[in-house]
Amino acid sequence: MTTPSPAMAVDCAPLASAVPTRPLIVVIEDDYRSSMALTMLIDDWGYSCVAARSSREAVRTLGHRLSSVAAIITDIEIDGQMRGIRDALAIVATIGHSVPTIIMTGHSEYAAVASPFPVIGKPFDPDVLHSWLLHRLGPAAAS
Repeated sequence: MTTPSPAMAVDCAPLASAVPTRPLIVVIEDDYRSSMALTMLIDDWGYSCVAARSSREAVRTLGHRLSSVAAIITDIEIDGQMRGIRDALAIVATIGHSVPTIIMTGHSEYAAVASPFPVIGKPFDPDVLHSWLLHRLGPAAAS
C-alpha cells in the first residue's frame, strides 16, 4: 500500500479484490498518524474502511459505496472545531438510515458532551473498539 499524503482520503479496501461481505467502516480523523493507525487496526480486524478528514471528503470518496457503510468512527474535534458529531450526522443523513457510530476524543472535557452516539476517550484500548464493532456488526470476513 502506498503512503497517501495527509490531505488525501484513504480507501483501505483492496481495489480489485474487495470482498462484498466485509463491512465497510468510515473513519473521520484529521490527524494523519491517528487515521493511519486506526485504519490499519480496522484492516487487521478484517473490515474494509475509508478514512477521510471530513464528511464531505468521505462522501466524495465513497461514491456509490455510500449505501454500504456499516459503521462510522469519528474524532469529535476536526481541524480544531467540534465537527465530529456534525460530520457523522451528515453522513447518516446522506445515507438515509441510521448507522452505528462512535465518537473518539482525546479531551476528557468532551467525554461528557451531549452526543447521540457513544464516546470513547483517546488513547483507547483497541480491544474496546473492536468489541464495539463486533457487537454492532458481527465478525468481519477473514482477510
